[in-house]
Amino acid sequence: MYASVNGNLIPFNDAQVSLAHPVFTTSFGVYESIQVDRGRPFRLDDHIGRLQASADLIGIPLPAQEKLRRWGVALIQALPPDSYSIQILALGDSALKQDTIVAFLPKSIRTYAKALYAQGASAITYPGERAIPQCKSFNTLINHLARVEAHRQGALEGVLVHNNEFHEGARSNVFVVAAGGNTLLTPPAGKVLSGITRDIVLEVMEESPTPVQERSIPLNAPLAEIFLTSTSMHVMPITTLNGQKVGNGQVGPVTKEAMKRFERYYVEYFEQVGK
Repeated sequence: MYASVNGNLIPFNDAQVSLAHPVFTTSFGVYESIQVDRGRPFRLDDHIGRLQASADLIGIPLPAQEKLRRWGVALIQALPPDSYSIQILALGDSALKQDTIVAFLPKSIRTYAKALYAQGASAITYPGERAIPQCKSFNTLINHLARVEAHRQGALEGVLVHNNEFHEGARSNVFVVAAGGNTLLTPPAGKVLSGITRDIVLEVMEESPTPVQERSIPLNAPLAEIFLTSTSMHVMPITTLNGQKVGNGQVGPVTKEAMKRFERYYVEYFEQVGK
């Protein structure tokens, strides 16, 4: 098993950093997670672009995106053609005395039971907001606490709520269908970390009967459906929130349409890449 550190392929267990590195006390770093499907990365360039955008927001210098892409591809080519994820870590030096460390680390990708997609999963709400929401920084304490509480309550995900509004999941984006209509909503990109999967759902639902509207979602709004999106989940239906049924407690038609359209996009993406 290999890792890549600043473009150098090394044994995975040798990819280490000193405990004296300032990133541990400043969270001055950004990261991305990329899905690799049988040796093929999904939307690699977009993830590297988002890594750059996050780094720009907090002033972390990165190598050129094309160089980062080459490093990622070289690692994937050195690994077996399996399915896994790659986490890109960019560790900045807050004192600006040393270059940014960029590591590509292969990791097992989390998978979810088929029953969750057929019957829906449960989620809870958790008070808080990601620090600098548009930046995927190392400051993920609130996300961690939301996940811990969700696990304690037997739920799949903790959804962050702030100022009495839905924001985002601890590791996902949130979409809802308002009760009494076919309005599909997601919180505005300016309030959340807009994931690659979220962006794809916005795209594939554009020509559907229920295109997505980016709009603030009050916590007390009556909802017919909820689903989450992320690199590992794709589109995950949520049928229970805080122990209460969402709508009729079943996976709704808009959620099913989003699931179908995303999975079609996912398959067609690799078909196009292979040509």
